[in-house]
Amino acid sequence: MKPQTLPTQPNRRAALLGLAAATLGLGNQAANAAPRAAAWSIETLHAFAPNEGTRAVGSLVFGPDGLLYGVHAMGGQRGLGTVYRLSPGDGAFGVLHHFDYASEDAAEPECGLVVGQDGRLWGSSLFGGAFFRGTVYSIDTAGDVVVQAEFGAVDAGFNPMGGLVEGKAGRFYGTTGGTVYRLDARPGGQLKAIHRFDPEGDGWGSEAALTLSPQGLLYGTNGRGGAHGHGTLFRLATNGEGFETLKSLDGGLEGSDPGVALLRASDGHFYGCTRTGGLHDKGVLFRLGNDSSYTVLHHFRGGPYDGAYPRAALVQGPDGALYGTTVEGGQAPQSYGTVFRLSLRGTLRLIHRFSEDGAEGGTPVGALTWGPDGRLYGTGQSGGAHHCGTVYRLTPPA
Repeated sequence: MKPQTLPTQPNRRAALLGLAAATLGLGNQAANAAPRAAAWSIETLHAFAPNEGTRAVGSLVFGPDGLLYGVHAMGGQRGLGTVYRLSPGDGAFGVLHHFDYASEDAAEPECGLVVGQDGRLWGSSLFGGAFFRGTVYSIDTAGDVVVQAEFGAVDAGFNPMGGLVEGKAGRFYGTTGGTVYRLDARPGGQLKAIHRFDPEGDGWGSEAALTLSPQGLLYGTNGRGGAHGHGTLFRLATNGEGFETLKSLDGGLEGSDPGVALLRASDGHFYGCTRTGGLHDKGVLFRLGNDSSYTVLHHFRGGPYDGAYPRAALVQGPDGALYGTTVEGGQAPQSYGTVFRLSLRGTLRLIHRFSEDGAEGGTPVGALTWGPDGRLYGTGQSGGAHHCGTVYRLTPPA
């Protein structure tokens, strides 16, 4: 069965993003007693202004120069997104690039950057390019952008939303809603589909980066489709062979829409989250064992002592625990999201609730980043002095 194609009419952006409001149920489980207050401190390093970009996406990355680099999906001089740079030392901020349709540039990227083995920063964009179906681009620390490949020139899928992962030097892997693709950046920027999703068996609608295991296998997520229609977890070899659907989520207690990248932790298992579903329909945290077993570790319930609706991949800290964010939950009456710590045994503790006045920012969609200074860096899409989001830093207790 051929993969479903995504809409390309004027409403294509909303359809591609799949940002369906999750407003089902308030949950009937009584909240636990308030946990011990976390001694983490937060700093707002920068509050975005509209001309700098809006809707920060993906995680921040440390470039080869030790500075932080990030991406906006919208805003900037042309409203099509930006690439920006920030110094974690003194907070100096600058926009490196404003995306522009007119020059067949990348446009409206929905993912962050990765540092390539060549020292350049690599990403994909939802739109742009000669065919307006998305691109893979790279940018150096001076702001020089090169469109490395254009979707639509070959049948490799279109409108990619997920980030990239690099295998051998210059060989990048990613997904579109209907394919897994490979880009051989040297020579010539050859773009090729290595797998096409069967919506009923494989799932479809991938919006997340792939994860490359030490065994050379690619692990990924589809937010839709599969045996129950609520998304899948899958793996395949880097040549496209041996595709396996490891789990089809049931949409109930197992969760629904696992549309974020998987983290391979130090114990060899994979960890991830679903955006909705679970006991309270506010998402779950799960573990995918190396034997393909699936275990739900936490059901989000919202309210003052828990998060709701996670949308970002987990990261592992130097203490071995996993750290992540939710876009809702925490402070009331406004709910701007949370930052949490999850032990590998499944014990969750909130380490920060974004303030109800929005001054710190909030609605964190991108994954957190551990800095070489032992602190967590992240972005929010809301709040801040200009109501366009912030870059923040969390410092752990001494």
